Amino acid sequence: MKIIKLFAGVVSALLMMAAVSCNKCPNAKCPLQNGDSLSVNINAGISIAYVKMDSLLLNYNVYKQMSEELIQEEEKSRLSLKQKAAALQKEMEEFNSKIQHNAFLTQDRMVSEQNRLVRKQKDLQELGIKMEQELLVKQQKMTEKLNTVIDSVINKYNEEAGFDFILTNTGKDNILFGNEKYNITSSVLEILYADSKK
Repeated sequence: MKIIKLFAGVVSALLMMAAVSCNKCPNAKCPLQNGDSLSVNINAGISIAYVKMDSLLLNYNVYKQMSEELIQEEEKSRLSLKQKAAALQKEMEEFNSKIQHNAFLTQDRMVSEQNRLVRKQKDLQELGIKMEQELLVKQQKMTEKLNTVIDSVINKYNEEAGFDFILTNTGKDNILFGNEKYNITSSVLEILYADSKK
C-alpha cells in the first residue's frame, strides 16, 4: 500500500510539474535541466481507472473459499492446541496433588516428573509458535497467489481497455474520490469469475 501511495504521489507530482512547465512552453516541448526535453501532448490526456480491491475480494468466490479454508485450519490448530493445553493442565494438577499428599516415594522421582512437565509445557509453547508460523506462511502464499491472479486479469483486461494507469483502492486508502465511470471493479470481477470456471 505504501508503494502505491508513493507511486500515486510521484505520478501526480510529475504530471503537475509537466503541466506547469509545459504551460510556459508554447509548443509543448519543454527543456529539462540536463538539456533533454519532455514532450507532452496536452490534448491527449491520460486514461486512468481504478479497482475497489475490498469489493473485489468480498465478491470473488475463490478468495472467499481460500479465506474459509484458512479460517478452518486456524480453528483446527487452536482446538488441537487447546486440547493439549487442557491435558497438560490436568497433569500439572495431578502433580500438585501428589506433592500435597506426599505421593512421591523419592525426591528424585518428584524432580523427574516436574522436569517432564516443564519440557512438555515448553514443547506445547513451541508447537503453538510453529502452528502460527505455518498459518502465516499459508496466508502469505494465498496472498501471493491472489495477487498473481488479479495482476494477470487486470493485464488481460487492459489489453483491450488500454488504460495508462489502473489504481487500486481499499476503502478510502488511496482514492478519496473517484468517478464511478472509471471504476472497473465489476469488469475485473467478471473476468475473475470466468477464469475460475475454466
